[in-house]
Amino acid sequence: MLPSVVDVLVVLQALAVPTIVLLFYLDGMIVGKLTPPAALYVAYVALTSPTDAALAVIAAVCVVASTLGQFTIYRGFNEESPEFIGVRRTVPYVDRIPSLVKRRIGNRRVALVTRLFDRFGGVGICVTNTVPGIRSLMAIPAGLSAYPSGRFLAFSTAGNVVYLVMVTAIARGLIELAAFVPGA
Repeated sequence: MLPSVVDVLVVLQALAVPTIVLLFYLDGMIVGKLTPPAALYVAYVALTSPTDAALAVIAAVCVVASTLGQFTIYRGFNEESPEFIGVRRTVPYVDRIPSLVKRRIGNRRVALVTRLFDRFGGVGICVTNTVPGIRSLMAIPAGLSAYPSGRFLAFSTAGNVVYLVMVTAIARGLIELAAFVPGA
């Protein structure tokens, strides 16, 4: 017997938030740019209209996931970062992530974000985290230059907060727009 449409929708809704959070982490690591998590986040918020409290929790978890993804890249490019649990030694191919990321984003974008980082430092990390397309890329020059990890995390988190506020505003705007559409 096939599941009903309602059953399928319930399962999809239950999996939506963990999937979006995972995609924000991968987006922070730069390897998850295939499916932009912001688009799925906007669709989820616009279609499900979660309560303000639930939306705040979801947005906060997405900020943390994105920041942790960026911190993963930062640490991968920072030769001076300590090895806390031995991931580089025990997980196969994890040491290849920095070269995979460099190859995936290309030399032009790496050169652009390196210039921006050299000129603006932490403020550049914060601002570029709000710009789709180059989000997360500042983790590379920050890691290469051994930028202080606490400052990196602070600026990265601040930029991710602004980004999620903007994305949430877009989603809420779509909800408001749908209320004005006749027949919706």
